[in-house]
Amino acid sequence: MQLNQHLRRALAGAITIGALLGARAAVADDHVEVSSTWYQEKRAGGRGGLTVISPMFDLGFDLGSHTTVDLGYSADAVTGATATVYSVDAVTQATTFSDFRNEGKLGLTFTGKRSTFGMGALVGTERDYVTLAVSGGGSIDLPGKNTTLALSYTHNRDQVCDKDNAMATILERRALSGLDPCDKSSGVFGKDRPGTTVWHDVSIDTAQASVTQNLSPTMNMQLALWGQIVEGFQSSPYRRVRVGPNEPQENQPETRARVALSVRINRYLPGLKAALHAGARVYDDTWGVTGGAVDMGWSQYFGQNLILDLHGRLSQQTAAAFFKDAFFYETESTAGAYFTGDRELSPVRNILVGAKLAVVSIAEDDKQVWGIFDRLQFGLKGDLLSLDQLPADRVSENQAGTADQFLTGGFLNAFVVQLSLLAQF
Repeated sequence: MQLNQHLRRALAGAITIGALLGARAAVADDHVEVSSTWYQEKRAGGRGGLTVISPMFDLGFDLGSHTTVDLGYSADAVTGATATVYSVDAVTQATTFSDFRNEGKLGLTFTGKRSTFGMGALVGTERDYVTLAVSGGGSIDLPGKNTTLALSYTHNRDQVCDKDNAMATILERRALSGLDPCDKSSGVFGKDRPGTTVWHDVSIDTAQASVTQNLSPTMNMQLALWGQIVEGFQSSPYRRVRVGPNEPQENQPETRARVALSVRINRYLPGLKAALHAGARVYDDTWGVTGGAVDMGWSQYFGQNLILDLHGRLSQQTAAAFFKDAFFYETESTAGAYFTGDRELSPVRNILVGAKLAVVSIAEDDKQVWGIFDRLQFGLKGDLLSLDQLPADRVSENQAGTADQFLTGGFLNAFVVQLSLLAQF
């Protein structure tokens, strides 16, 4: 499993805890929510693919009139094929892999008349990665309840398994294989096997501040500032890069600071019984990656029981300062001490379009849904993705054919299907 996927999971864990902290604002009653998500990706040019099945369970209940508890479990079953060596002929070296992740989380929220405060914890384990995250945050409505201020913070203490490269130079480092043992100690974290495998620490600190303002009875706007600092081993322990005649394990910096600013506007249109959503986000980090994204959605209400949501998103980013196309790693060497084959550090353009259909049943006149629930909601969501990796280096006319061999592209590269059920009681 590539480490960037692990870091995304750690970030997703932080977001999940944040969702737990604010869950009572969106789900006012005791509730049970289950869902299953299927992600399918096909790499262009026959360079493998990826399948992820993700079941999720969440339970929330009250402890008195001001305290609520949220418990959750999720998992990822991942299978696929990917190139272990980032090179021009990577298609000939694709190897299969599989992984399984378990994750459990707990959230505790205290609610007042105009404020909430919550804290949460998350533990996630898989064969070669473990994460432990703690989080805290709160929100307050200013007088008049037209302005809401929110602040949250999450700290991850993670570990990743790696090949024990001891005193090897950068160009001599070996990559981890699926056969290498990554032992866990009697606790959560890993246990080194000197000469074979070692566990590296990864520390992730994430903070977010937001202000939500009602602009009118039917429109609001939210501004959010997000920041993150990652310290520790951030390379993929499995990925190698062909640098001239060598194929060492990739080498990424051990410190990365990231910041993003986003704005979102929601407008309800009473005459159409619909809502319009629009947002934009800009991003920058110390590795030289800058990017932006815009998205738009339309929610159409049909009576009391049916909601159709249409949405789309366009994002694009530049490459990290040390990223090169495979052709130039092989012919010109690296741009300094760092080198990587991570496509998420390359210049990429992603397009997502999708729809979600929700069927809602609400109790009326003290008559509960199915005789048990106050509210029952079934959801079916589908997204189509176009994932385009763009050239990172300028090429001459006689180089273009060779340099472009490894780039990904195509109109449809992946899809996501999610089935969910939310029951309030």
